[in-house]
Amino acid sequence: LMIIFFHIDYHDLQKLSWVLLLVSVLFLIYVLLKGIKINGSRRSFEIMNFVFQPSEMAKYVLIIFLSYFISIKGKRIREFSNGLFPALLIIAFVLIPILLEPDLGTAIIILTIAGIMLFVGGSNLYHLSSISIFSVGAIAFVLANFQYQRARLLTFINTVRGEIDPPWQVLQSLICFANGGLWGLGLGNSKQKLHFLPQPFTDFIFSIISEEAGFIGATIVLSLFIVVLWRGTWIALNAPDKQGMLLAVGITSAITIYAFISVAIAVNLLPITGIPMPFISYGGSSLVMNLMAIGILLNISTQTKRRKRGINITSLSKPRKTKKSKYVSRKYSGRRKVVRRH
Repeated sequence: LMIIFFHIDYHDLQKLSWVLLLVSVLFLIYVLLKGIKINGSRRSFEIMNFVFQPSEMAKYVLIIFLSYFISIKGKRIREFSNGLFPALLIIAFVLIPILLEPDLGTAIIILTIAGIMLFVGGSNLYHLSSISIFSVGAIAFVLANFQYQRARLLTFINTVRGEIDPPWQVLQSLICFANGGLWGLGLGNSKQKLHFLPQPFTDFIFSIISEEAGFIGATIVLSLFIVVLWRGTWIALNAPDKQGMLLAVGITSAITIYAFISVAIAVNLLPITGIPMPFISYGGSSLVMNLMAIGILLNISTQTKRRKRGINITSLSKPRKTKKSKYVSRKYSGRRKVVRRH
């Protein structure tokens, strides 16, 4: 799928973004009605013996749509009624079903990615600041009405303040880092994954990596995500057009934000949420969608190289400058004008 999307023009995907967005919202509604209930939330459903999590698809479809919508609006995105407000309505249609699953962590990350794209796209800072304050209030409302999420946040706050011990998951995760040391116990030799650390292959995969590969291995993994951030930023800055730039910003933000939040949860810098580490955590939906996104990112990079190659070819067709003369004479309105050759 990554290879397939590498050969698909990202402009064609953006033109179909309305259809893809509608399909994603229908999947999100379907998972609320017929989804598999795990730990009190419905986040996925089974189709043809495969478990599919539609929020992973909705995340990237929304990025594709926003990149097209913001670029089409142009300078009007600075207006509220004709620019920002329609974008916020579309974002809300995607986030509300995810909040009802409930999956507060994914909703907050998607909202953050959308905010980054709106900021880069030229939205009014005053409008974005007001929306941020409103979003904090909405998150507080969700925490007040979902006891499970509120309990996690309060536990994290009390842990940071030193009033209580860390939760079982976090405590076992920190033991992984202690066991790993500098070089680790060796690949496959983790002890905490033997029914001590919950979710060792998904939410806390970074903890197992640190235990088996040590500080060196954990640093290598983080360095790889920094490379993705660097290359994604380079592709965004050199994109052929604004649509490609915004799309590259969204994809790069999605991958790196998920990665660093997963690391922060493992070392007790953030409350526990079900956030997988891209390309590493066990999970088909996340892996497939991330690889498709990388294919789109590579397509943007390829079109950038083709454009640069075309500029070089055009420049070769221009007449060469002679070494004998630095100036060229030109007659204009009966007078002789000397122009420096550039």
